[in-house]
Amino acid sequence: MIVGSKKARLKDLLGMLRASKGYVSGEYMSRMLNISREAVWKQISMLRGYGYSIDAKPRLGYMLIDRPDRLYPWEIMYELGGSSMVKEIIYHDDVTSTQDVALRLAEEGKDSMLVVAEKQSKGRGRLSRRWISPYGGVWFSLITKPRVSVRNATILSLATALAVCKSINGSFNLPARIKWPNDVVINYRKVAGILIDMSVEHDVINYCVIGIGVNANVSIESIEGMMSDEDKGYHYYYGSTSLMHEMGNKAVDRVKFVASLLRELEGIYSRLSYKAEILASIRAMMLLGPVSIIEGEGKDARIRDGIAVDVDDDGSLLVKSNEGMEKVISGYIHIRYEG
Repeated sequence: MIVGSKKARLKDLLGMLRASKGYVSGEYMSRMLNISREAVWKQISMLRGYGYSIDAKPRLGYMLIDRPDRLYPWEIMYELGGSSMVKEIIYHDDVTSTQDVALRLAEEGKDSMLVVAEKQSKGRGRLSRRWISPYGGVWFSLITKPRVSVRNATILSLATALAVCKSINGSFNLPARIKWPNDVVINYRKVAGILIDMSVEHDVINYCVIGIGVNANVSIESIEGMMSDEDKGYHYYYGSTSLMHEMGNKAVDRVKFVASLLRELEGIYSRLSYKAEILASIRAMMLLGPVSIIEGEGKDARIRDGIAVDVDDDGSLLVKSNEGMEKVISGYIHIRYEG
């Protein structure tokens, strides 16, 4: 585990290497950081151990060649810049679930904290389903306290999905859309999911833990190869995709994407009080049309068809079926692609 705030010296040293177009002398870094030349060398060695490519030449110093494809706290903070939503980042190479870690920290009173992992062994999605989380994806949970009333809290999942869509569309020019209530799809295949847990007391939100999982640089085969029939669900599994796959097997910069996503999330959450505006943006991004409404699990599930026509002000899905217009507030929605 790496706690971002405890790596300030590495961050400062990286800042000097980034700022230079060439080599930075060890003497200069020693003087600026107020540490010995030997300490500078140890910091450089530590960065190399983290996967950074750093060239060294006698009498010239050090030059940063490349950074690793890792979601290190200092890298995310560097790309993110100032943020009131994220004050501290905790990094895990492999963790059971970022959501479970974040929930424990939230119960301890932590706030504005991001828990990020390269891999999850027991990632979880909606309805306690397993979330496949191999290396190469973006898996994180954010502890925050949104400025929204409890009665309007049902919109948080859709607002978060909106942020994911806007970040994907803006960063990669891909047609990401919201699939009610908490998925993001590209070309009718799932690329991301959202899980929100919150603590409410006396109609006040004590904290909210926003879990986001995005299939970034992972192959579809690696995801679906690890999925059981139960993971896929008993009805209408519509497949997975990844950003890398949609980009023609070109890997995306995960650090820059996470920073972009966090900025979108902060911007949207800062305007949650403007509910009509947020709902208009959600509706513009929502995937509507023919759907199957699935209530229950397994062979006992009740399935009926309809047409999703809109999202109600409370975040529920408005579906026109043989039974008339109804509000769907729970269950599973399968989009019936008829193209």
